[in-house]
Amino acid sequence: MKILFLLFAATCTVSGIRERITGGELASPGQFPYVVSVTENGRHICGGFIYATRWIVTAASCIFGKSMQTLNVVVGQFNLISPDVNEQIMDIYTITIFPEYNSTFIRHDIALIRLNEDILFDGEYVDFIAFNEAANIPGQVMGWGATFDGGLESVNLRYGGVGILPTSATVPCGNYTNNEFDIATMICAGISLPATPYGSPCQYDEGSPFVQELTDPANPALVIPTAIGIFSKTGGCKLENPGVYTRLSVYSKWLLETAGQQPTRSQDSSHF
Repeated sequence: MKILFLLFAATCTVSGIRERITGGELASPGQFPYVVSVTENGRHICGGFIYATRWIVTAASCIFGKSMQTLNVVVGQFNLISPDVNEQIMDIYTITIFPEYNSTFIRHDIALIRLNEDILFDGEYVDFIAFNEAANIPGQVMGWGATFDGGLESVNLRYGGVGILPTSATVPCGNYTNNEFDIATMICAGISLPATPYGSPCQYDEGSPFVQELTDPANPALVIPTAIGIFSKTGGCKLENPGVYTRLSVYSKWLLETAGQQPTRSQDSSHF
């Protein structure tokens, strides 16, 4: 899977500290074992994440109006060109787009893909990720997106740090109108000093998860990577443009009713 984040140099001042901003970094194989590539006729078009052995969560805008017969899901992938040892190319059984998805304003931008067969988890290069409500901490987004507006998809999986930006009825998310951004169902995120390495998602990153490392309430010493959103849209690929993410916790009832419970993970699992 691959996402090239914009390489961008700039200066910003936060609490009097000047920082040089650059794009995201190259991921390592197995660093994000839950991320998938959704392909059309063999070409990457967007990302997604593994919800369960036969279920993938992605953005509705990625697959709305497309023929299921032309789509596949690739798991365990790092490089889009060279076959990876752990990759599995999966056929699709059904596509379920959230009933209230609005393609005009890109609202309720979430969909479920059911696969024809089970994904083979190995816990290291191929694995699921749990989802939850967002916390007020930095996170990461990853994928194979373009490096600039109008660019092609990237070859290798990359990632970047983003932080949740404050929004309200009077503080919009970038230049989005109230019809385009709903604080109840969306998350506004962009560059934030604690979130490193700085990165900005671009075209072909839609559907990729926004991941935070959350503390397990039952075991405060355990930190678990958790999907809190999926990348939906951006006003441009420059770092200063915030991205809009579908807030996953809002759709927990629909996810449960459609795809069932997520797998359970043993407390002594070594891969988090």
